[in-house]
Amino acid sequence: MLGGSDGEAHNFLISMPFTSAFAKKQVESERKDIDCVENTIVVNGYPLRAVTKLRAWNKDHKVYTHIYYSAKKASGIREDLYAKVALLKQRADAEPEKCLDDGECRKYLIIRKSEKQASGYTVSIRSDVLEKALYTAGWVVLISNDIPDALQAMCVYRDKDVVEKSFLRLKNSIDLGRLRVHSDNAMQGKMFVGFLASILMAEINKTMDRHGFYKNYTMKELLNLLAKLRVQNINGRRILHPVSKEQRIVYEAFDVELPTE
Repeated sequence: MLGGSDGEAHNFLISMPFTSAFAKKQVESERKDIDCVENTIVVNGYPLRAVTKLRAWNKDHKVYTHIYYSAKKASGIREDLYAKVALLKQRADAEPEKCLDDGECRKYLIIRKSEKQASGYTVSIRSDVLEKALYTAGWVVLISNDIPDALQAMCVYRDKDVVEKSFLRLKNSIDLGRLRVHSDNAMQGKMFVGFLASILMAEINKTMDRHGFYKNYTMKELLNLLAKLRVQNINGRRILHPVSKEQRIVYEAFDVELPTE
């Protein structure tokens, strides 16, 4: 385990960016063999290929290196990019001069003058740029000094990622990103609200995972489902819009009593 500045050992699990030569090397080493049923894991109903290797980080330390590949995600990224480039080429074929100064066209296309073409230009696709853009599509590399299992590592990473992103959306909605307050008490109050929100998001994530809700919803979609409920007070009478079947399932999963009229 790696030590901190205080000499104590600290456990970690982090995602490696593909600007790192280490991450690229892991992808290259597993590219040919990772896509098989023996390497398949399922996280929240989503299949991934996964391989774990103990790699040397430096001469003194080794880390568990978890390499993941999603064929479905890679295919989606490839199809989206191919469609984008095909449309750019169609536009460049029709109006090459207008595309000469277009940044996206210059990125993916080569447009050259040619007396042999009726338009006066030839248009070709920069295959090397596409290959580079798709090189790490669908891949994730996690490293840890503590978690040796690929499934456990991805579950921990996904839980952390879901909570962080959901809390960020909630933080923005209640303006926690800007502590524009005029007193220490007001600042402490806002921070306390943020702390409670973080706890709630973590518990929502655990419950969604336990009941398999991620197969049908993101956390945002589930919260939006409940946000559709409306309560009105008319002539002193509390009227609740009818609770849908989906909403009832969510209430039961979270062990919350159904609201009544």
